[in-house]
Amino acid sequence: MAFVALTGLDVVYNAVHRAIWDAFCANRRADRVPISFKVLPGDHEYPKCRTKRTSYEWYIPKGILKTGWMNKHLNLVPALVVLFYELDWDDPVWKEKQSECATKVEIVRTSLQGRNTKVAVVLIQKKTPLPPGEDLVASERAAALCNACDLSGKSLFVLPHTDHLVGYIIRLENAFYEHAQTYYYTEIRRVKSHKEFLNKTTHQLLFVRHQFKIAFFSELKQDTQNALKYYRTAYSLVHELRAHETNMLEIKTMAGFINYKICRLCFQHNTPLDAIAQFRKHIDLCKKKIGSAELAFEHAAWMSKQFQSFGELFDEAIKLGLTAIQTQNPGFYYQQAACYSQERKQLAQQLCQVGASYPSPDPVETQSGALDFYGQRSWRQGHQSIDPPDAEKEKTAILALQIKEGDVPHSELIIALLSNAVAQFKKYKCPRMKSHLSVITLLL
Repeated sequence: MAFVALTGLDVVYNAVHRAIWDAFCANRRADRVPISFKVLPGDHEYPKCRTKRTSYEWYIPKGILKTGWMNKHLNLVPALVVLFYELDWDDPVWKEKQSECATKVEIVRTSLQGRNTKVAVVLIQKKTPLPPGEDLVASERAAALCNACDLSGKSLFVLPHTDHLVGYIIRLENAFYEHAQTYYYTEIRRVKSHKEFLNKTTHQLLFVRHQFKIAFFSELKQDTQNALKYYRTAYSLVHELRAHETNMLEIKTMAGFINYKICRLCFQHNTPLDAIAQFRKHIDLCKKKIGSAELAFEHAAWMSKQFQSFGELFDEAIKLGLTAIQTQNPGFYYQQAACYSQERKQLAQQLCQVGASYPSPDPVETQSGALDFYGQRSWRQGHQSIDPPDAEKEKTAILALQIKEGDVPHSELIIALLSNAVAQFKKYKCPRMKSHLSVITLLL
């Protein structure tokens, strides 16, 4: 969904403002444009815009995708900031109000700190406006206000607070959506412009990152065909990365996430066979990427998660109208997820030392409590070379992960997945599979 920030609304103490906010939020049916709204103060500080690189010549990336990047564009950096301001065309102190409105717009622009976010103004008015061209004062003052605020005519709107508020709000939303589309288009072009500076030797991670970002912005723009195309490219590029023990988890984490996006879009496009084919390819490419032998249970857990997530996507698609059959339904994916969870349990029993003391200080803790990049080890973030930088720290961290794995309630996870599989086989009238899994569940 496109993220649009609304400022200038006092939704606590001003009844008119509250009614406007409620009209944006209430009854968001499927036929309304996909926008996520948030009310923010006019001087709200948005995330700082990093200085743009003029060269990548000496730049070595530390990872594929930052953990905060998606949340930043979903919830922190808006495509559009809309300033609401109460002002009628015949206001007796028009000049002062115009000046105040322009100042508020400037505060918003300053707080955006050089981002490409669009800015628009909505004038809340008491009267219903006359048809376009009939109110000469309104036309003159609208032009003057646009000039004072450095806005185009397409970024100034009027919202009369009348009985037809919801109708006006829906028209506003559609206009906001157009502005958001333009913003995401600009962001896509900005990311694409970096390509000419990259080389395949040192910037392999950036090729993946940029294709992912273009796909993600395309999704926010509701251009799902292009999103699918760029996610597919990103997926291929992930598997072109040179895999070794220190980066295996990062590669699998990104591959798993991009695969999820591809499968979800295939189901959305009503092409379930493409989703199934993509998932099978994903499993074939990743099943041998085990990584550290001492942490083999992590790979089994990851494989289980892949099957479980695909089962959930398949189930969600069925609820939205897709037809499943006896031989191809979510139950088979939940069953396979349970098998990998059983393998995880067995590997944990073999690899995890019973009674070992947890190391102090905690080697897997980070200062912020979060990772910088998806799929990296907390004790060597940003490290991309083949050998771990500190062999002793590596050993201690592996011990910590083994001890943590020993506390995982494996049997509960297996039973939950088997129960999901049984429910699906019951639904699709597969009595033999249902009975077989029910017996296994009882034996656990």
